[in-house]
Amino acid sequence: MKNYSYQIDPRSVEVGGGWRLLLLENGEEVGSGIFPPIELVGDELCLQIAYDDAMCEASVWIKEKKKINRKHSKISR
Repeated sequence: MKNYSYQIDPRSVEVGGGWRLLLLENGEEVGSGIFPPIELVGDELCLQIAYDDAMCEASVWIKEKKKINRKHSKISR
């Protein structure tokens, strides 16, 4: 059975700040995304919004992968 997870790491201010999302399958990177801060609001709030966006994307990805795995396990029975 495959193990799906994610990792969210901060990005340095020099490259624009925000967060980098890594999508992992059995510990190996299978996708990624950059979530820069939205500069329309205060520094702390814009970082939180960017983090929440990354977390939402990761959650949706994991749910979809689990749904696909359930379908495959039912077919292989």
